[in-house]
Amino acid sequence: MHLLLAIITLGAIALILYHHLAWPLILRRAALKAPPAPRPLPRHLLPAITLVMPAHNEARFIARKIANLAALDYPREQLRIIIATDGCSDETPTIARAELQRQGLSAELRIFAQNRGKVAVLNEIVDALRGGIVALTDVSALLPADALKRIAAHFAEPRLGAVGGTYVLDKPGSAGEAKYWRWQVAGKRGEAALGAPLGLHGAFWAFRREAFAPLAPDTINDDFTLPMQMVLRGWRVGYDAGLLAREAECSSPAQDLRRRRRIAAGNMQQMLRLMPLLHPRHGGVAVAFLSGKALRVVMPLLILIAGLGTALLAPHSTFFTMLAIAEIAGLLAALAGLALGSRAPRILALAAYALAGHAASGMGAARYMLSRPTQPWRRAAP
Repeated sequence: MHLLLAIITLGAIALILYHHLAWPLILRRAALKAPPAPRPLPRHLLPAITLVMPAHNEARFIARKIANLAALDYPREQLRIIIATDGCSDETPTIARAELQRQGLSAELRIFAQNRGKVAVLNEIVDALRGGIVALTDVSALLPADALKRIAAHFAEPRLGAVGGTYVLDKPGSAGEAKYWRWQVAGKRGEAALGAPLGLHGAFWAFRREAFAPLAPDTINDDFTLPMQMVLRGWRVGYDAGLLAREAECSSPAQDLRRRRRIAAGNMQQMLRLMPLLHPRHGGVAVAFLSGKALRVVMPLLILIAGLGTALLAPHSTFFTMLAIAEIAGLLAALAGLALGSRAPRILALAAYALAGHAASGMGAARYMLSRPTQPWRRAAP
């Protein structure tokens, strides 16, 4: 009995260490082989782009974003901008209309009275487009002037279905959040080198209209599901590490926790619905999906198994006693980091962020399995 419990416990610990330590190193080495970004296209070869920006209660950011869009360096005859306000209860539509006029920016402002959710808005708008390249962007993300030109250069490859850029936080809410997003960005480069990034940063990415298929209405993480469905249909998905979209909004710890619970619920949904990505024919993408996404979903369970198994075996083994001491020390460090908040030393802040993240992941996954949430998006209260 003790032998079986030891095997299960050590197996869980091995998977935890692989996901947190070995897999990031594999991605880092893979990223060294990533190809350079393609050369810019001459002006006469730039494709038509439709930039779609859904917005729900974005009164704080919409004017700044429209000014940012007005500064994009792309031929106006080749650019169509659609701003879709989704059941806003604030002044987002009014501010948007006034700022468009002030900037002299030609854009379609579509006002949807009912808040149906981002997925419903995207399905309706993109499904009605005839072709070309479709770019999606968040209101709170600021784009460099050459963003569209960089995106356009990638689509010179006929089999490219989608491509995204890098996500940078202007003001991270904590040292842990800053570290998490640096890890995410580094991981995307490695995933892309292995075959395709696992999802794209929703702040800014683009796809061929012909590669698009409407999403299920209850899709949680559209910026993961949509490009991964394209991979399943045979399209390639790329990543441009030099294209920086800056996140202007600074999230509070409470906002970040809610965001991570939602992402965790989406991760569970993705693992169940995109299981075909694990087929060996997808090569490096299958390995990345298993090592990154699937293991992340079950990580709270693995941590629980490892902790309980270690506690049960510690009275019978010096080795497991030492493991128990190390696990307790790590837990106490994380709890101390949570208690100290912004005053926590860096190592404690990282431990606290990891603990809070795995707790949020467990809650989000459990919520999805128990209730299957279908509510449309809601901006997290500051």
